[in-house]
Amino acid sequence: MTLIRPAKMDELDTLLDIVQAATRHMEAKGIHQWDDIYPDRAILQTDVDSQHMHVIEVDGRIVGMISINDSQSPEYQDVKWKYSGRVLVIHRLTIDPSHQRQGMATRLMDFAEKTAEKQGYETIRFDAFTQNPGATALYGHLGYEKAGTVRFRKGVFFCFEKQVKKPVAEGGLAGRS
Repeated sequence: MTLIRPAKMDELDTLLDIVQAATRHMEAKGIHQWDDIYPDRAILQTDVDSQHMHVIEVDGRIVGMISINDSQSPEYQDVKWKYSGRVLVIHRLTIDPSHQRQGMATRLMDFAEKTAEKQGYETIRFDAFTQNPGATALYGHLGYEKAGTVRFRKGVFFCFEKQVKKPVAEGGLAGRS
């Protein structure tokens, strides 16, 4: 059984283990996206403490995580975004290598989209390392559009965005008066 739920502080070691395993896995594939500096324990602890981090469990075992909030990197200011309005930002989507390519990232992205809809966000934004073809292909497949690039310490990152679906009003069509 698969479950997505808020992360707990006593799971911090497990979350860090997953990040470290994912980092080693990317490094082995020549993807130099993460390291000991980012994301580190303090960043994950802040995500959990602020209740922005959610985990995905399979049969009671945490196999991935996603952090969602409205905090945009200052570098995003120079991007020519197509969509505006209230923005939900995705950070640090990570799947344990032993559970990659099993739909876990898609489930977490779907969770983020449903959260955005429920909480009244109009747009979802995030960045992804240009040298991570698996991630960038997934985001395109899920309907996210590239809006530009930003540069962080590890290199160039694509900026992705997607307009959030507007819920249909009960008893009729949305936008009809």
